[in-house]
Amino acid sequence: MQRLLFPPLKALMGRQYLRLLARRAAPRAQCDCIRRPLGPGQYSTVSEVALQSGRGTVSLPSKTAERVVGRWLLVCSGTVAGAVILGGVTRLTESGLSMVDWHLIKEMKPPTSQEEWEAEFQRYQQFPEFKILNHDMTLAEFKFIWYMEYSHRMWGRLVGLAYILPAAYFWRKGWLSRGMKGRVLALCGLVCFQGLLGWYMVKSGLEEKPDAHDIPRVSQYRLAAHLGSALVLYCASLWTSLSLLLSPHNLPETRQLRRLRRFAHGTAGLVFLTALSGNHFSHCHYSAVLLFPENSSS
Repeated sequence: MQRLLFPPLKALMGRQYLRLLARRAAPRAQCDCIRRPLGPGQYSTVSEVALQSGRGTVSLPSKTAERVVGRWLLVCSGTVAGAVILGGVTRLTESGLSMVDWHLIKEMKPPTSQEEWEAEFQRYQQFPEFKILNHDMTLAEFKFIWYMEYSHRMWGRLVGLAYILPAAYFWRKGWLSRGMKGRVLALCGLVCFQGLLGWYMVKSGLEEKPDAHDIPRVSQYRLAAHLGSALVLYCASLWTSLSLLLSPHNLPETRQLRRLRRFAHGTAGLVFLTALSGNHFSHCHYSAVLLFPENSSS
């Protein structure tokens, strides 16, 4: 074909024009991404195959994906706030030591029959809180404090699922940027650490102390660590969600703005310390000394 066409073209256009045509046609001949009409389910380029197989996922998330991730973290921060409130109610009702063991799956099913409740109550009677404080407690009263602690633990499991399952889905879909992946991993790790720390705290109140005749209580330091990690988890989730949902400000970086930022950070630190110190205050029962100073010597 070239022998038939090239001599007439040489005579009409010259050799230089043919060289130019050959240079323009060469890359197209070397390209392996030529589209061809194929049947359904077949792809003519490597990039199309990669995209259809999931290996060509875009690494940078779109604005829609960022809003979805931001709303998810906003809901997660709300569940953490609910866990903190429920934990405070459990603390006020002195229900934290009613469940004397910890099983991730087994304890999700509460006692249903009278025999199961009596067996659970007998296990509770073997620990210091019943022997010293609640030795006259009835089974109905035990059911109340048991359900309070049970609801707190089950809510904690719900918080863990609210973090881990959507995080795995968003990671799979490629909706998390590289920086966001690190934040999500840190948040999920903090959730797991929070659950283990909760049982470590409860365990301190179940230990036998032969020399102590005071009311059995959990360690105030472990309780402070449990509360503090929950507050850190809440603030980190809320901050990350708002950074995705709200557009960054365009205010000029002035001295007044830097001063306001430092003041806000200092105020947040004082609120955090106040929450932890309130935990120690309630643990040591200083309120009774303040309300009844005449009994402070006893």
